[in-house]
Amino acid sequence: MPGEHETRIEAAFTKQSATFEQEALNVAFTSGLPWLIGLIEPDPADRVLDVAGGTGLVARALAPSVTRVTVLDATEAMLATGRQQAAAEGRTDVEFVHGDAMALPFPEAAFSLVVTRFSLHHFADPAPMLDEMVRVTSAGGRLVVKDLVSDADLQVAARQDEIERLRDDSHVSMPTAGIVRTWLEQHGLEATRVEQKVIDRPLEPWLEQSVTPADRAGAVRALLRAELDGGDVTGMRPHLEDGELWFHQTWETTVARRP
Repeated sequence: MPGEHETRIEAAFTKQSATFEQEALNVAFTSGLPWLIGLIEPDPADRVLDVAGGTGLVARALAPSVTRVTVLDATEAMLATGRQQAAAEGRTDVEFVHGDAMALPFPEAAFSLVVTRFSLHHFADPAPMLDEMVRVTSAGGRLVVKDLVSDADLQVAARQDEIERLRDDSHVSMPTAGIVRTWLEQHGLEATRVEQKVIDRPLEPWLEQSVTPADRAGAVRALLRAELDGGDVTGMRPHLEDGELWFHQTWETTVARRP
């Protein structure tokens, strides 16, 4: 039986499945894909697993450059949307599998490239997921993790997480910069690349994409506007563009190789 948090994740992403592929709302996701693909450096011989891959945005971007891609996600509605998009794109080389990221339904060393994007911050303890990702990565294969990273100041990081949870209550906490590298090295992998990218994005599409309830969306706006007025620093560096609230996120991608 899924626990309370797993139920919260499924509810959040079932709700978001209708907005996840909307071009006007997910431009930050799609604009970041070339950067991620460039860091991954896919090989035509790669057998790829996209863990907690949602609708398969990453998988579908990788598919033309590799042998085969499998998307695993725990939310059926996200997978259904992904299948529809893949069919519309004429992609027959992407497989969508319903499953648990902490108990992957695949044999050891089944994939030469294992990727996850924006997933770790949904887990109180990402270790079981990373254990599983390492298990299914073949010798010489690569493991790639992309996620948000928090501010170095713990109090500021706590405010960032508060805002993220108001926006999407399946959020737990952002990893700190560089910690994913440490985790993967503790699993015996060799980190070959760690890169950060700062994203400046408008607030309203971010809230709309997650279908944030009006009261919680109002609380997010209030916290960001309070910082503009000299209040507590949120770590999100809010600013106004033509009267509209914008904010910053820092994304980090870690690439590691399994010996």
